[in-house]
Amino acid sequence: MIRRDGASQKSQFVLFHSVRNKLLILMIGLSLLPLAGMSLFSYWIGKKQIQERINLSLGKMAQDTADKVDLMLRGKKEDIRSMAATYPFIYKESSDPSRFNSEPLLNNYCFNYDSYDLLIILDSIGRVIGINTIDRDGIPFPEDKLKSILGKNISKFPEELELFQSSVTGHSYHHDWYQSGLVKYLYDNQKEDISLQRSVALSEPIRDPMDQKITGVWINILNWGYFQNILDSVEMDLANQGLRTGYAFMVAKDANTYIGHKYRSNRKYDESGRSLRNQNYYGTKLVEDYQLTDLHRAILNRERDYSYRLPGGVGKISGLAPIDDTFFGWIVGVEVDQVDVFKPIKILSYWLFGATFLLASLVVLFTYCIAEGITVPVKTLIRSALTIAQGNFKERVPIRSSDEVGILASAFNEMAQALSVRETQLQDLNRNLESMVHDRTMELENSHEALKRAYLDLQSAQEQLIQTEKMASLGQLVAGIAHEIKNPLNFIYGNTGFLADYTQKLQGLLEAFESFPSLSDQDRAELEHLKKSVHYSFIKDDLRTLIDNFTEGARRINMIVSDLRAFSRMDTDRISEVDVHASLEMSLNLMRNQYKNRIEIHKEYGDIPKIQGYSGKLNQIFMNLLSNAFQAVQGKGDVWIRTRSGDGVVEIEIEDNGIGIPKENLKRIFEPFFSTKPVGQGTGLGLSISYGIIEQHRGKIHVTSVPQKGSTFVVRLPIFQEKAE
Repeated sequence: MIRRDGASQKSQFVLFHSVRNKLLILMIGLSLLPLAGMSLFSYWIGKKQIQERINLSLGKMAQDTADKVDLMLRGKKEDIRSMAATYPFIYKESSDPSRFNSEPLLNNYCFNYDSYDLLIILDSIGRVIGINTIDRDGIPFPEDKLKSILGKNISKFPEELELFQSSVTGHSYHHDWYQSGLVKYLYDNQKEDISLQRSVALSEPIRDPMDQKITGVWINILNWGYFQNILDSVEMDLANQGLRTGYAFMVAKDANTYIGHKYRSNRKYDESGRSLRNQNYYGTKLVEDYQLTDLHRAILNRERDYSYRLPGGVGKISGLAPIDDTFFGWIVGVEVDQVDVFKPIKILSYWLFGATFLLASLVVLFTYCIAEGITVPVKTLIRSALTIAQGNFKERVPIRSSDEVGILASAFNEMAQALSVRETQLQDLNRNLESMVHDRTMELENSHEALKRAYLDLQSAQEQLIQTEKMASLGQLVAGIAHEIKNPLNFIYGNTGFLADYTQKLQGLLEAFESFPSLSDQDRAELEHLKKSVHYSFIKDDLRTLIDNFTEGARRINMIVSDLRAFSRMDTDRISEVDVHASLEMSLNLMRNQYKNRIEIHKEYGDIPKIQGYSGKLNQIFMNLLSNAFQAVQGKGDVWIRTRSGDGVVEIEIEDNGIGIPKENLKRIFEPFFSTKPVGQGTGLGLSISYGIIEQHRGKIHVTSVPQKGSTFVVRLPIFQEKAE
């Protein structure tokens, strides 16, 4: 086995066993290091410059596209102002639709401005008095649909109604990117490109040229496809530059909703016949649908360019630019896949790799020729050294030169002589080595056992010290608080009886005074009036209730203070008789604030005798277990306390319906300092100390738990403790 491992290690590192190979590696490293550094530097600089140029180019392209969109919006706003201003001069009385026919004018506008879906004229009460009768392709609308619109109120189309209501008051208005119900009613475009199913509407009041009184409203509904064409032209420009993954998109004023995109429903094939992926970005959200929170934030911060990665892993580089029209507030973006952008860098890396490989091959060939002339005498020296290494110390290396190789051969000969002498010494040392190792091993094992016992003793002492200090401090604190509360409580508790007696006597005296026959009717009437003014009957009935409440409150405080004083006087140094039920009641009374109005306590006490034990320590067990049960119940819940006896032992069972304990933690809950509570909410010593106290009383504790259903702790304590003491 040893020989095989040695052979494997030798074959694994055989490359470094030859001076020739070492020279080759050295020369390759020295020659290729500058070349590799220059290549990497060139790659990094080229990548950085290309990315900067791409960012500038995409930012400029986005700004140009935003300017085109903004210019188109401005033109359409000027168009509607001109149409609304010219209309009253052509048709003098727009209030009477029967006196003129605006169809030729609107159809002419629709034909000359082929970007409009509908041009609508409304009178001052919202009736449709004019609408184009042909669509943007010159095809007439169905007559029945036109008849159902002309002369009717616009109220059944809520988006156009909103435009009318805003402009009839004298304001120019617009409706942002939306799907018009009126356009959908007249156009059969559900199977067309989804961009042709969206619209932007503009409205302008129509004023009488004489008195400037508003006589109606002009509405132009612009087809969204003409804005999408501006974005699609960017996609074509990028494709002509070799960036076929590039395209332009547009988001709404909220910087979160896609209102223009390359990927959309019903889009036709491109020129190459390549089908676009079946995905619709129209109306989707950057944050909610694609988790592009960083891109959303970059748009809000008005950044000019931004790089991000889609959830699917595709990296994007984007140029961003808002349009100038703040009413619409759209943001145009132009983006390209990083793979497309860095394609020239990838090609450059191939060229650099090829040049590096060619130069490395020349260096290897040149170094090999030089190293071959150096390594021949070295090989002779190696063969002789191997013979000496096999134990033949009589073998000597022939010395044929006075250079470094000759000096090395002379050193080998001296080494062979020294090894012959030391071999004898090594054999003697090996005879005693096994005995020395055995003695040292036994010494280390004994030290380890001693150290382990010392650690366990230290851990036990630390737990006892914490317990002693905790109980001593708690006893002093409780005793002081109980003493300070007891004195003023005696005044309240002792005087409530006198207060009740004096109140009763005063009421009797007042009633006796009222019964005197010497009082006149006028005095009696005055007295009755005074009693009504101070609500005497209510005070008389309520006074007794108040005194009873004072008495009950003082009684409860007195009981709590008595329990605190009893708790502080518990002697933990000697065994005494302990009433388990009284200890449980005392613990519940002291921890009332942890469960009142939140947890219902179910007491199922059995007929059990008093047990012998350390009263203070047993009370600490009950308080720890009850406190853990209360903390395990999040919100409202239940805790059951059961006691029973038999076979010389008393069992105390505490069950809760709280969060439970995971199975992997059940074996560790009694370890010191182990806690599943957050930092600062527990020390991890409660159950560990309780476990030690139960063992001190020769008892046992058992726990079962189901996560999210609750836990049950059962403590078994012997009734008599003579042996334990």
